[in-house]
Order: sequence, then structure tokens, then C-alpha cells
Amino acid sequence: MKGPRKRRKDTVAGEVDEAPYDERQKVVLVEKGNNHFEVLPEGWVQVTHNSGMPVYLHKQSRVCTMAKPYFLGQASVRKHDIPLSAIPCLQYMKALEIENSTEENKENNDQEKSEQESTEKQREEAQQCIMENGIDSIKATSSGSRSSGCPMAGGSLAAALALNTNKEGVVPPAGLMVGNAKIETAVENLQQQSLDVSELQEYCRKRFQFKSIKIIRFKSWAERRRFQKLNKKRDRPQLPEGTKLISLRRQEEDGAPTTTSKKEWIMNPKGKSYVCILHEYVQHALKKQPKYVFKEVENAATPYAATIIINDMQYSTGYGSSKKQAKTEAAKATLEILLPELGEKIREESNTKADADLSFFDEIRIEDPRVPELCNKTSELSPYSILLNCLQRNFGLNGANIDSRLVTQKNQKNEFVMTVGKHTVQVQCKNKKDGKQRASQAILQKLHPHISSWGSLLRLYGNRSMQTMREKKAEEQEITLLQSNATVNQPNTSIINKLKQEMLKLQEMKNAIQPIGKFLPPEDVALPSASGIDLNNVDL
Repeated sequence: MKGPRKRRKDTVAGEVDEAPYDERQKVVLVEKGNNHFEVLPEGWVQVTHNSGMPVYLHKQSRVCTMAKPYFLGQASVRKHDIPLSAIPCLQYMKALEIENSTEENKENNDQEKSEQESTEKQREEAQQCIMENGIDSIKATSSGSRSSGCPMAGGSLAAALALNTNKEGVVPPAGLMVGNAKIETAVENLQQQSLDVSELQEYCRKRFQFKSIKIIRFKSWAERRRFQKLNKKRDRPQLPEGTKLISLRRQEEDGAPTTTSKKEWIMNPKGKSYVCILHEYVQHALKKQPKYVFKEVENAATPYAATIIINDMQYSTGYGSSKKQAKTEAAKATLEILLPELGEKIREESNTKADADLSFFDEIRIEDPRVPELCNKTSELSPYSILLNCLQRNFGLNGANIDSRLVTQKNQKNEFVMTVGKHTVQVQCKNKKDGKQRASQAILQKLHPHISSWGSLLRLYGNRSMQTMREKKAEEQEITLLQSNATVNQPNTSIINKLKQEMLKLQEMKNAIQPIGKFLPPEDVALPSASGIDLNNVDL
């Protein structure tokens, strides 16, 4: 159709028939800031969406994008300048700024346009005068004299001649005078229509959040390898800071070190009582067992006395209000006699809690053969003790439920076999003691397949967990003792104050917990019941 189809009128009734087409409104984008130097890559086309925004479609893969794609070629992905057309919002914003600035300058240029119009009028008059009287009469008029038929002033005529006369004195025709044309090269367009790193960051920081991360760039592969080797040496697992070890050799009965045993025995006194340190020293260094003889003395403050005898030799006697205190004082005095040079160090370390940094063990796997030695140096429980705690807490079992045996093989090799429940492991070992610990590690790994580091097991069954249980037991006993303060027909203020303290602690714990949302379990996962029977314990 060349034009809109006219509606046909009914000559009889004068009614108008319905139009054979429907009219609707289509929203299109007012294009601004088009860059004719940017060409879509191969296979991409531009389509106008019903929203009015342009959408770019890759025909072969049917991939759509709102940003205009561009071909990178051999340029660097990280370092190349981003085309302005690849960020439509920024391109449109800059085009609007240029347009607004042009409109503002338009008002300021009204006076210049009026002057140009007057100049054009003078040019036309000069052309008419030249055609009627010739160039000589114009020159004469410009020198100050008047010529008939040329009503132009000398000054304005001279200006018109200067604007319209070329070197040869010929004035170009008025039809060939065109407006200013914009000439732009590809290099200039690339400089104007590209964004460097600073410009792109300045625009994006107003709309996105960024953070700075530290990266290291090496000049050569040799420098990189040297740096990595130094880091591996620096980041290798080390004992916690502040660890103090005591190394001793086996001694004879007279106190002199033996000449046959060259291996040193290492002990960490941190967190251990004087009795524990004395037993370890006597059993490992002297290969003896200490004996205690208790007596009652006539002293109201310290009615008990404990005497330590090692290898039929009496060492020291301790006094206390109980047998336990007397035993501790006797062990302390005996250690000062046996180890006079280490007495002060043992005294300092024994009063310190055994709170080792367990993050050191997070890098040690459960079946690592170094675990028994590291546990001894950090005063942590051995793997076999951890296994006993695990069985006791989960099933109420003890060491009697562990079946183990040592199998001697050829070439002076030993194999230790341990069975706990339905789990059986065989490990190669040096002796029975080493096999017992390594087999315990293997059993613990089978019982906890979801745990990979020894540090996690120490948090579950180590010294800290034992200390927590002791603290809970002590609190329970404290509450039980408060019941003795009750009087007849009177409230027990001691229990009421204790209840108040516990309620305040509970309130602080609740206030410290910040909820992150409501938990919605998946439909295919069944939640445990209120009873603890259906809970998933260690698979034994």
C-alpha cells in the first residue's frame, strides 16, 4: 500500500465499515551516540526487543546479550581497552551529555549566527554587483569611491570579497557553499570510543563494590620456584609456639646414665601433675615403679603423710589435708631431688593448662605415622586413649572390647591386627607399642569416615573435651552441695542465687547467637525424632 487505506462508506445507510487493519503502539529506542566504526562480529545480529531495547543474537548458538559484542582478535583479554559501545548505559549517558552541552552552546551562538547571516547577505550582494559592473568596479568601490549600481560599503564589501574570492579572484557559486562536514579517522575514533582501566573503574565503582587483593608477580620462573620453596619450608607443620620439651636418658640405680641406651626420652610437662611427671620419669628413665606409703600424723592441719619409695629407697615425704594432697607434695619434693636442674621449669609448666593449639593438627591426617610422637610432645592423648574415649562415650565400652594381637612376619617385620566391633585393621609396625597406636588410628578413621584430620578428633575426644566434662561434673557437684545450706521452712538462698547466675549465663549465650534465617529442611530428608535413640552414632 502506498498510503493508509481509506475506509469505505456505505452509500445507502451512510455507515462506515471496519478498517481491515489494527493500529498499535511500538516502543523503540531513540538511537544516540552510534559508532559507525564498530562492526558486529561474524554471526551476530541486532534485533529490537518488544521493550524497545536492542538485543544482540548469535544465530548459530542462539546466545543473547544486551551489551554489544565485539571482536577481540589477538589483543590481551586482561589489558585491552573496552569499547564504549560494549557498555550501552555508559555510551547512552555520554551521548546525552554531549547533546545537552550542544543545546546549551546553541543559545550562546545565536549572535554568531546572526553575524553569519549578515555576512551571507553581503556575499550575495557582492556576487550581484560583480555580475553587473565587473570586478574592477568592486575594487574601486573597496578603495573608497562609489560606483553606480553597487550599493555596498567599502568595509563590508572588502570583507565579502575576502571571504568569497580565491587566489585567482574568482568567487565560487552560491550553490557550492555547503555546511561544515565532520571528518573522523579510525585512529581518532578508537581513542574517543575506547575506555581505559581508570575510566572503566571510575564508572563501575559508582555502581558496584570492589575489593583489593594482594597478588604476587614474578619476573621469571626461577624466582617463582625459589619463592615457593621458601614458603613450603615456612608453612610446614610445626609444634605450637611456646612448647617446652624435656629430653632425658635412661639412668642406672646410682643416677648415672646408661651406656647401652643412646635413645633419649622426650617429655612435655605442660598440663601434667607432679605425680604424673614423676611416674613418667621413673618408668621411662629408671625403668622402675614408685610406691607410696601413707601414714596419719598428729597434726590437725595436715593429718596425712605420704612417703615415696623407688627401688627400696626412700626419697621424700609430703604432708597434706588429704591423701591426694600429701601424695602431690611428696611427688613434688621427689622431682626436685631427682631433677634439681629442671625443678623450676617443671614447676612452671605443670601449673599451665594443656591448651595446645589444635590448628597444628588440622594439617595432620588421622593415619599419619607421626601422630603418636606429636601427641607425646604436645601433651595430648595418644591414639589408643582417643579410641577408648570414643568407645566409652558412644557405646559405653572399654578396652576389654578391643581384640588385638601381634603377628610376626619374615625379615623382622611385624603386623598388628586390631578388631573393634565389625571393623578389623592390619598395620605394619616396629613393635607392639607402635602397632597398638597405628592400629587405633586406622580404627578411628573407619569409625569417622567424614573426618580427615587428627585435630578434629582431638576436639571431640582430646584433653579439652575431657576438661569440659570435668567442669560440668564439678558444677553438678557444686549444686548438690548447696542443698546442705537449706533450713526448715525457709527458702534456700544459695540455690536461688546459683539459679540466677545460670539464667544470666543462658541469657548471654542467647544474645550472642545471631540468627541467620529459618531452616527449611529438604523434602526428601527426614528429621530426627525427639528421642535420642534414632540418632546416627559412630558405626560400630
